[in-house]
Amino acid sequence: MTVWLTRLTRVVRCLLCSVLAALCLGIGLVRAAQEAVPVVVLHDRQQAVDPWSAVSVLYDTSGRWTLDEVRQRLPQRVRPDVPAANFGERRGAVWLVWDIDLQPAARGAWLLDVAFPALDLVDLHVLLHDGTPLRTAYQRAGDGRPLSWRALPTRTHVLPLDLPPGRYTLLLRVSSEGSLVTPLRLVTPEQFHQGEDRVQLLQGISTGVMLCLLLYSLAQWFSLHDRLFAYYGLSVFGIGLYLFSYNGLGLQHLWGEHVRVSEVLSPACVLLSALGAFLFIDRVLDIRSLSPRMSLVMHVCAGVAGAALVLLLMDVFGYRAAQQVAKLIGPLPMFLALPFAWMRWRQGDRAAALVFLGWALYAVGGVTMGRLAIGQVAATTVTLHALQIGSLLEMLMWLLVMGMRVQQLRGAAEQATRDGDHLRQLAATDALTGLLNRRGLHAAVPPMLTRARPDRLVALYLVDLDGFKQINDRQGHDAGDAVLVEIGERLRRGVRDSDLTARTGGDEFVVLVSDLPDDDAARRIGAALLQALVAPMRLRTGPCEVGATIGYALSPIDGWDVAELMRRADQAMYLGKQSGKGQVRRLTSRTC
Repeated sequence: MTVWLTRLTRVVRCLLCSVLAALCLGIGLVRAAQEAVPVVVLHDRQQAVDPWSAVSVLYDTSGRWTLDEVRQRLPQRVRPDVPAANFGERRGAVWLVWDIDLQPAARGAWLLDVAFPALDLVDLHVLLHDGTPLRTAYQRAGDGRPLSWRALPTRTHVLPLDLPPGRYTLLLRVSSEGSLVTPLRLVTPEQFHQGEDRVQLLQGISTGVMLCLLLYSLAQWFSLHDRLFAYYGLSVFGIGLYLFSYNGLGLQHLWGEHVRVSEVLSPACVLLSALGAFLFIDRVLDIRSLSPRMSLVMHVCAGVAGAALVLLLMDVFGYRAAQQVAKLIGPLPMFLALPFAWMRWRQGDRAAALVFLGWALYAVGGVTMGRLAIGQVAATTVTLHALQIGSLLEMLMWLLVMGMRVQQLRGAAEQATRDGDHLRQLAATDALTGLLNRRGLHAAVPPMLTRARPDRLVALYLVDLDGFKQINDRQGHDAGDAVLVEIGERLRRGVRDSDLTARTGGDEFVVLVSDLPDDDAARRIGAALLQALVAPMRLRTGPCEVGATIGYALSPIDGWDVAELMRRADQAMYLGKQSGKGQVRRLTSRTC
């Protein structure tokens, strides 16, 4: 019995020792983990540094902690359990804490770039290695403060650091009514300005594209008087101004001292863009013809967006209320019109296909931006600018849609012009022969007469058929019509395309020939026309011959006026009839 008790005692003793050893080891590991706080080491000035991997946080839900209170809570800081540099929508303030070890080779000016312009308040405190605040290193920024408060008037929140070599603790307090996104970079001034120059260039190009789209839409609106382009311009202006403000360009270049603008501009721009988008999509897809009720809904939603915008500008709505309305209304145009765009696409409307593609591109950017806003994705270059990229691509698709609309309007205008020309042509054309009628002749002759000169005569030939009545009587009016058509063709073939041929009534025709050197040339042309007319012709009813008598007058010798030339040619033709017909005559001083 004593032996068993001895063995049991030894076993219990061994177990207790093992437990104690494990506890000591665990406590040591915990202490080691607590002591092994990640440190950002700045070895030299060659590369920018992202300190996120060394950042720990303290969550100040009240937003009222002082620096001394935060220093007391430093042992309670934890690693952020969020996507990289993205805390989403969070009440209060977040304190980001990390240690840096500045090596002698890295000595000089550094900049801490908090590259999310839409943060309301940004404050930087620096603690020495013993925890004492370095008061001279305190910096503040944020778009809730005037630009003049910042150490550097930059697009993003840039906080200068000029510290001697050593170890420091950086405390960055950030707060915002919107999303808390905190992409961080430690860079030298040279590195920052090189990168910022590229970003400003790209942002300038993006803003320029938006401005060009706006001016294009306004120009088309003024020239075509189609409200479609005004609605498009309204949407482009809203989204363009939103992106201009979102990327920090507005505060940097336009309203730096007016923080109220930054407070209301983001939701105001979204509401303005939605207002234009509702009306634009309703018109471009012609939703009224498919569903008058849905068209009414689109107009009501546009009215709600406009009313919310007015209430926001009148300070009836606060920022958060306006932001919630903007989040609800912003994507509605796309979702409401989606089935109608599908219907139009199925009907073969190419514009609807482009609308679909534009929405797909915008949806990718919008969803990415939405996930960034609520803290579901990491803050990277792509996610921070996803909405801007998607919006630009969508606007370009809509520009193609408007190009199609311009083509449709231009096509309709050209068709209306063609129809008008056709009607005018019908009014000025003989229905049987296709030649000019009396009205068309009197409209076409004056321009030709203005070019007449003594050495460039214009001859007006009046042709009257001989024996045409017998053809109608013997072979019928159909045969008579066929003869008139054939006579018109022979006269047209007998002169140049630049000359005029007309049927002025019954069996009477008029021919005008320009650029004749003298009367002999005019007489030769008249003789050639007469010879062509008296040649036998074959009709369906049998062979047929017809004669003609031609009287002519010359401008400017015989007159400048159409009526005067017609009168003299008619008199010459009458004399030819009296003299035996089948002649070419001109009324001269001897025959008057």
